Amino acid sequence: MSREQITELEVAVAASERQVGADHPATLEARVRLALEYRNHGRNENALAELEQVAAVRDRILAPEHPDTLSAQHELALTYFHLSIGNDDARLPDAIATMERVAEGRVRVLGPAHPDTLASWASLDLLYGQVQRYDEARALRERIAAGWERVVAEREQRLGPDEPDTQFSRIRLASAYGNLGRTNDERTVLERVIASWGRLAAARERRLGPVHPETVDAREHHAYCHRWVGRSKDEVSLVERIAADHERLLSPTHPRTLHAQVHLASRYFEGNHNTAAAIALGERIISDVHTVLGADHDDMRNLCATLILAYATTGRGDDAMALAARYPLAEE
Repeated sequence: MSREQITELEVAVAASERQVGADHPATLEARVRLALEYRNHGRNENALAELEQVAAVRDRILAPEHPDTLSAQHELALTYFHLSIGNDDARLPDAIATMERVAEGRVRVLGPAHPDTLASWASLDLLYGQVQRYDEARALRERIAAGWERVVAEREQRLGPDEPDTQFSRIRLASAYGNLGRTNDERTVLERVIASWGRLAAARERRLGPVHPETVDAREHHAYCHRWVGRSKDEVSLVERIAADHERLLSPTHPRTLHAQVHLASRYFEGNHNTAAAIALGERIISDVHTVLGADHDDMRNLCATLILAYATTGRGDDAMALAARYPLAEE
């Protein structure tokens, strides 16, 4: 998000205060969004001020352990952690104490197998590692894995084995197993994720067609998760098929075709899969991307960045500089 958009959020907060009041839920939610953008841009003191205010108001109006209050406190704890980095860990005790209170509150209010509780435990695991409380961190990881096992089982039964929310829960479970060193279990879950995304992509393709946005979303997830088990060639092959289907069924210069091709170029380059192919594709489409999508479009910026890096890593520094001069990237 750009600085201009941060300014827009600041204006939105001020407008909401005038229209519905400083304590209105809409104003508080806008403050949280603004705080997170401040933090993303390293403006941690600004983020702290916003989150402290939101947490205090929600504590007063709702309750200390209302889910919205705990959510604000969770982000407040993470902001304390950000403030501790490079600052002699000065706010690290505040981060740990706040996150411990949030985790305890979420267990009481939401239960031990709720995604929000598990997120607080995961953050607390990170914080404990910072102060070498390794035994407590290990115990948390065991509880996190058990919690995600319950979430996955519940979502498989309620939503179905191939629904996206089930898949995202499985991915978290695989990560939890990985953090415990249970690599065989991690691999087993990831293989199930790959198979499920493949089934969902095939079902959507039959129902909606190969380039419907919902189909493409499933196809891209199916492709991406192959890298987690070391099958990057399979990932690239699937992304090539997505790009080819767009070009065949839409047109070479359709915005969604260009997006698919930019995505393919980045996949060629990442991990040195095929840097020459990334350069060849990028050079072929960059003029169309610039003309159709515009200089400030995310796809244009991503393509320029991919090409510049690809040139630089293959000893073509002059080409990288020429491209950067022709299509300058925004300061962000």
